[in-house]
Amino acid sequence: MLNNQEIVNAYLLSKGLHPNLNVTFGDLALPEAYSDVRSRSEIQDFSTRLTPEIELGIPIISANMECVTGVHMATAIEREGGLGIIPQMLPLKEKLEMLEKIGRSECALIDDPLTVKAHKTLGEAKELMAKFGIYSLVVIDGSQKPIGILSTRDWRYETDNSKKVKDIMGGKDKLHVAQQEVSFIDAAKILRKNRIEKLPLINKRGKLVGLITAHGLFYKHHNPRATRDKNGRFLKVGSIGVGREFTKKHLFEVEAQVKKDIRMLLVDTARAFSVNTQEAVHSIKKRFPGLPIMVGNVSTPEGAKFLFECGADVVKVGQGPGEACRTREVGVGIPQISAIAKCAAIAKYYKKTIVGDGGMKSPGDVAKALIAGADAVMSGSFFIGTEESEAHPHLNKDGIKVKIYEGSASFAAQLKRLNRSSLDRIRRPEGIAKEVPIIGTVKERVGDILDGLRSAMSYFGVRSVRELREKGKFELQTQAGLFEGIKKK
Repeated sequence: MLNNQEIVNAYLLSKGLHPNLNVTFGDLALPEAYSDVRSRSEIQDFSTRLTPEIELGIPIISANMECVTGVHMATAIEREGGLGIIPQMLPLKEKLEMLEKIGRSECALIDDPLTVKAHKTLGEAKELMAKFGIYSLVVIDGSQKPIGILSTRDWRYETDNSKKVKDIMGGKDKLHVAQQEVSFIDAAKILRKNRIEKLPLINKRGKLVGLITAHGLFYKHHNPRATRDKNGRFLKVGSIGVGREFTKKHLFEVEAQVKKDIRMLLVDTARAFSVNTQEAVHSIKKRFPGLPIMVGNVSTPEGAKFLFECGADVVKVGQGPGEACRTREVGVGIPQISAIAKCAAIAKYYKKTIVGDGGMKSPGDVAKALIAGADAVMSGSFFIGTEESEAHPHLNKDGIKVKIYEGSASFAAQLKRLNRSSLDRIRRPEGIAKEVPIIGTVKERVGDILDGLRSAMSYFGVRSVRELREKGKFELQTQAGLFEGIKKK
């Protein structure tokens, strides 16, 4: 029988943490170890596994907050090897549109390519492309057979939107196609030989059934860590709340997202150690037994054990540590490193994984979260200030380009949900909204985090996140010790 306390205490002691003292990032120091790493450039393995089916190139997830993660953020973070999860509080229609766009972005194989009839106008084609955020369409005849490709080079400099698609499309003389069973290896040969970027796939009757893109097929050359499935598509992760009760409406929303080919579902609630969550996870697992589920948030080993036994594959840990979260003001929550470590001890017992959600302010904090036992970390504050975050940019009174970072339980975020009728009333805010300057792109932000991780890992003599998690240990430090290491102005 599982003895929570013994398992947790043994794990905490193995990490240099005291069983009866809850600590967070600033309370801990990382003592160096002998290192045979000659150069930080040797350290390239940041991979981690969330489930048997889902491996990430980097252990970083953008927070599923409305102001943080949309299509641009999800694709940008997955391009770098992380994971983007759409917000659970959005209306279903918006979530489905997001999943559709993520699935079509920069992918190798499209099962249902967007098409346009040859007699349509360029203006109509542009409207369709703008709706889905794409730049080309397969042109078909009345029998659904491909007859051309309307690509960027065909319409980019065309100003007459009344022109017919058939008059400006490429491939009119000879359109290269392949049978739907074609392998990626053979498709690559056709693309290279004919120097084309799109390869329509047809069935035995010649009807369009798919599309292979050169950009997606050769994606790994330029983005080796990208988070993609076997068909060269960004991973789509759905999301759902639990509500007062998990109803048929909730299950319908899950089913609609499953039909969009999601690879995992986030069941998201501020207090996941609850009967509401139990009912939700049981219902989802019964209906979709093969669908991996991430559930959160909790901050205790009892909460983690509860969720794993309910059927969770991944547990999200953190109550109150986030930059825009104020849950601790009501007295609830465990300091984040202790919360991660205690839940990680339970995860190891069940052979499952956890995500440390929030509280990190630097690459060193990411290293500490991983050493504590997180298989990946989730952050909103790291990414709200990027060009790709979902919040709208504007100039503040000082002329600085900023975005508004809204905690999911802030007054501003609740008001938005109230206005679209997804919330019945405003609760006591447990989050804030504040201005954050725009500092660059997701690629640049991830690069900075990985550079910091490389540096930390070099001091331990480890070359992978897995080794860092296994070998890293903590020592307690005083506030004076923390201050000593802070850059002074």
